[in-house]
Formats: sequence, structure tokens, C-alpha cells
Amino acid sequence: MTLLELKEGDTAVISRVSGGKGVSARMAGLGLRAGKKIRVVRAAPFRGPLLIEDISSGARAMIGRGIASHVEILDEKR
Repeated sequence: MTLLELKEGDTAVISRVSGGKGVSARMAGLGLRAGKKIRVVRAAPFRGPLLIEDISSGARAMIGRGIASHVEILDEKR
């Protein structure tokens, strides 16, 4: 399951960041790595970015859907 499959308000734990160096570097720069618990605050309509929040620190970041498609998560509901 990827980050794109979450709806607003859903929480999940990042299990893996796949993709190339650019995706890994972007996510690392935001402090989002495997094991981090995150929440989708807002999903912009159509093909817009996602506003996600690091639950532990409260930090928020916007990431594009291309990057979000490379972030594998473990859904908290399952």
C-alpha cells in the first residue's frame, strides 16, 4: 500500500521509501523515513500535493503525488 491510498485524516507508519536517489533524498530531508508515524492532513483536489504531518514532532510537509507513490506504508486500520 502506498501513501496515495490514504484519505484525509488517516494515519499510517512508513514501512519503506522506494524510488531513486531524488525520492530518498527528498524524504530524508523532510525527516520522513521508515518507522515514522504520519497523518494525511489534506489532499489537494485532482493531482495536487498531499499535506502530511509527522505525528511525533507535529512537523508538516507538502509532497507531490509522484513522490507519495514511492512511499510504502502500513495502514493503522489494518
